[in-house]
Amino acid sequence: MKFKTIVTAGAVAAMLVGCSNGNSATTDIKAPKFGFIGPLSGEASQYGSAVKNAMKMAINDYNKKHGTKITGVYYDDKADPTTAVNDYNKLYNDDKVTAVLSPVTTGSALSVASAASKNNTPVLSPSASGDKFTMNGKTAYKNVFRICTNDSYAGTYLAKQSKAKYDFKNVAVLYNKESDYSTGVAAAYKAEAKKQGVNVSFYEAYNANTKDFSTFISKIKQANPDAVFLPDYYESVVSITKQLRDSGVKAPIFGADGWDGVLGVKGVNTADFENCFFTSGYNKDATGGPTYEFVKAYEKEYGTTPSMFAGMAYDTVTVMMKAINKAKSTDPEKVNAALEKVKVSDDEAVCGGFTYDKNHNPVKELNIVTIKNGQYVTAK
Repeated sequence: MKFKTIVTAGAVAAMLVGCSNGNSATTDIKAPKFGFIGPLSGEASQYGSAVKNAMKMAINDYNKKHGTKITGVYYDDKADPTTAVNDYNKLYNDDKVTAVLSPVTTGSALSVASAASKNNTPVLSPSASGDKFTMNGKTAYKNVFRICTNDSYAGTYLAKQSKAKYDFKNVAVLYNKESDYSTGVAAAYKAEAKKQGVNVSFYEAYNANTKDFSTFISKIKQANPDAVFLPDYYESVVSITKQLRDSGVKAPIFGADGWDGVLGVKGVNTADFENCFFTSGYNKDATGGPTYEFVKAYEKEYGTTPSMFAGMAYDTVTVMMKAINKAKSTDPEKVNAALEKVKVSDDEAVCGGFTYDKNHNPVKELNIVTIKNGQYVTAK
């Protein structure tokens, strides 16, 4: 997306990091060190790279604005939970980080949450959406939070929109049984769809290494749905959507935030996604405010329009520093207590203001992003 307005670096920093309790509160605190764990190589690297880029940009902006000396330490977990825990142990034992602003993917985040709870390390993930990520059984971990909405929230929202906005009466659901993210969103959608009077005529799961979806597609065609719900990450979504279209399925296909990135997959036929849609945590079409300023600055810095994951990563620095300033300390217990009570306004965050519920999930508005003419367009 191109904008004609020119924004200075100073203006961007002022707009995006004006959330502290004042310069004195910030500079009185010893320079925090934040850890990153995410896929910088492998199939999910598009997510990890976006999060790392935005996190580095947010740290630089905050330091320029407040005179702080925040630093970041970055590890590539390749979206592997075992590697992620090893990375967390390095961040905690060797790097002595103040907080972990990640992991990026749900599988890694679930493992790190358990490990970090033993040390009370503040964990604030931009994008780990699995319901269980913040939960230690039936209660929330004291130290684990997120910026994105959780799977149940997204699945429920999409089921409501299926009825109210799109008037779907019959939907097929195909999901990845080996993905906590995919199974969580699918289950929430199915439960809410029933309440909304939307018939789920097909509900089946595939293995993560499945390449040929013809058997599933034959069943979907027999169900003759108004739409197909496909809650998975962008690489799988592109493959399945292509096979659906090649087989003659013309019904709308939709998903949740894991779709963000489908148009960036090498060799993707954008026509396959015409009028398909997914949920997003921010409005990249914004014409003003923090989101607009962030998009412009990111495009200037990295030469590409940022995904939702980049926006949420920028917000992790804003929100964590807001909590540290409120706590007036980097002591983990005090920071975690401050995070629970944090209130973020719309003019402070790229991905919108929010408060936390009792399970440390943000309560915020979602956007619907439609794909038209090979471009992401935020639905009005």
